[in-house]
Amino acid sequence: MEKFENKKFNIFEKVKELNLPFGKYVIVGSGILDALGIRPASDIDIAVTKDLAEELKEDNTWQKEEHYDQTFLQKNIFTIIPKLNWEKYDITTEEAIKSALVINGIPFMSLEHILKFKKALNREKDIKDIKLLEEMLSKK
Repeated sequence: MEKFENKKFNIFEKVKELNLPFGKYVIVGSGILDALGIRPASDIDIAVTKDLAEELKEDNTWQKEEHYDQTFLQKNIFTIIPKLNWEKYDITTEEAIKSALVINGIPFMSLEHILKFKKALNREKDIKDIKLLEEMLSKK
């Protein structure tokens, strides 16, 4: 796999700008692929504990958006996901946080969990990531 160049942003610096409390969040989606230099992320999805989600809802700098019967929070390149587990994906936010892969002080959803997550979503944009993740895990 080729490392990518010309990233839009440094994922570690961007996440640290939010100053979120460690142990209350985990980066999901393509964040781990970016952190490992596999492919750049175009945005940063963050699953947070229920109490942190409630706290962030009070912050007027976050825009509220309704998806999948949940209130997501959006700001610039960030999306706050209030709850991970649903019918096709049974990992809770707390489980994802506990099993996170910490890189440069930032917790990322483990490769195994992100593969399961992307397979559950199974959107067109996830297909390529699923192949990349399966390739990485087969080399472990």
